[in-house]
Amino acid sequence: MIKRFIFLLLTIFSSFLVFSFLWFMYWLKSSNPLHKEPVEYSLIEGSTFTKVAYDLERQNVISHPKLFSVYAKIIQVTGDLKVGSYLFPVDISPDQVLSKLVRGDIITTRITIAEGLNIYQISELLSQYFPKVNYKIWIDLMHSKELIQYVSPQAKVNSLEGFIFPQTYVFNPSSPPKFIVKTFLTEFKKNVTQEMLDKAKQLGLSQLQYVTLASIVERETGLPTERERIAGVYWNRLKIKMKLQADPTVIYGVWKTYKGSLTRKDLVTPTPYNTYTQYGLPPGPIANPGLASLKATLSPVSNDLYFVAKGDGSHIFSKNLVDHNKAVRNYVIFLKKSKKESN
Repeated sequence: MIKRFIFLLLTIFSSFLVFSFLWFMYWLKSSNPLHKEPVEYSLIEGSTFTKVAYDLERQNVISHPKLFSVYAKIIQVTGDLKVGSYLFPVDISPDQVLSKLVRGDIITTRITIAEGLNIYQISELLSQYFPKVNYKIWIDLMHSKELIQYVSPQAKVNSLEGFIFPQTYVFNPSSPPKFIVKTFLTEFKKNVTQEMLDKAKQLGLSQLQYVTLASIVERETGLPTERERIAGVYWNRLKIKMKLQADPTVIYGVWKTYKGSLTRKDLVTPTPYNTYTQYGLPPGPIANPGLASLKATLSPVSNDLYFVAKGDGSHIFSKNLVDHNKAVRNYVIFLKKSKKESN
C-alpha cells in the first residue's frame, strides 16, 4: 500500500514537473496575447532588471515579470542589459525580449552631416532626425559657451560654426542633444590633428583663421581637383592684402534674409562677413568644412588671383584681371546661351 502511494505521489510530482516545464517553454517561446502593437521602451542608466521586467509587463510586452527575472538570474544575464531605446514588435517572445536587451539591439538614428552645411542648416536637419527636440534647442547648443570651450578654448567666437565635423553618425534616438553635438566636436578634434594646426600656425594662421579659410574653400567648390587651387587663390589674395570677394561669405552675412541668390545690394551692404567690403578673413567660419578642404587649405597651389565658374561645376582660373574679365564675359555668354536653349 505504502509503495503504491509513494509511486502515485512520484507520478503526480513527475507529471507536475513535466507539465511545468512544458508550460514554461511555451511561455518562454510565445508572445504575450495582450501585446497588440509595437512598443518602444527606453532603458535608462541605473534601472534594475526587476524594474525593467515590470515596466515591460505594464506595456504588455511580456507576462509574468517575476518568472522573467528568475529565468534571467538562472542564466546569469541580469547585469548585462544595455542602456538605450528598444522596439518590441507584436510577435516577440520573452526569450527574444531578453536576447534583445542583452545584445543591446537598440533603435538607432543614422544621420549624415554633409560638408559645407552651416550651423543653421545642421540645426534644421537635427530637428528633423530628432523630432522630440526642437530647432531652438539645437541652435542654443550651437552657441553654447561650454561646448565652444570644449572644442576651441582659445577661439573668440560665439558659435560652433566650422567645428561640426561632417560625416555619418549613428545615435540612440534618446541621446541627450548636448551629447550629440559634443560627438560632432569630438570627431573634429580627432580628425584635425595637432600636426595640421601646427602647419596652419607656420603659415601664419590661428586655429580659427585656418578653419575659416577652409570653410570658404569648402563652399567655393565641390571638385576635389580644385580645392588646393581655390585655396591658393585666397592665400595669394591674403598675402597682398587684396579683398577676398568670396560670395559664400556674403551669403553667410545675410543668411537670415537670404532668398537663394545674391543681389547687388547684398554685395555692397557691409557686414562682418562681407569680403567685398571688408579686407582679410571674416571673423569666423561660414560653414563646416570636410577633411578634404581642411587638408587642401594647408597645401595651396597656383599663382592665380581670380576664378570664375565655367557653368559645369568647375572654374577658370586667371593670374590677372584682364584674363579674368575675359573669362567672366565668356561665362555671361554661356549663361545667355543656356537660357535661350532652355526657352
